Amino acid sequence: MFGDNKKQEREIQKQIAENQQLYHRVFDTTDGQAVLKDLEKRCFVNHTTFNENHGQMSFAEGRRSIYVHIQNLLTKDLKEVLEELTKE
Repeated sequence: MFGDNKKQEREIQKQIAENQQLYHRVFDTTDGQAVLKDLEKRCFVNHTTFNENHGQMSFAEGRRSIYVHIQNLLTKDLKEVLEELTKE
């Protein structure tokens, strides 16, 4: 998955698991949920990112990908998160 170095792989998995816990602590609060709602509106979650201007479209897709990453950390188990991250 991350190469032949098992120690490095375990460290990466540990860091991702810690990040996942951190995101849960932040976003599993009333304020965190309000922030997620705001990000959902601003990050093209329910709208297309298509734009004839490729720069603007790339910018919008970048916003969207951050929101998707946050949602993945909040809704998927560690194995699924690791699989998503290794696809990128």
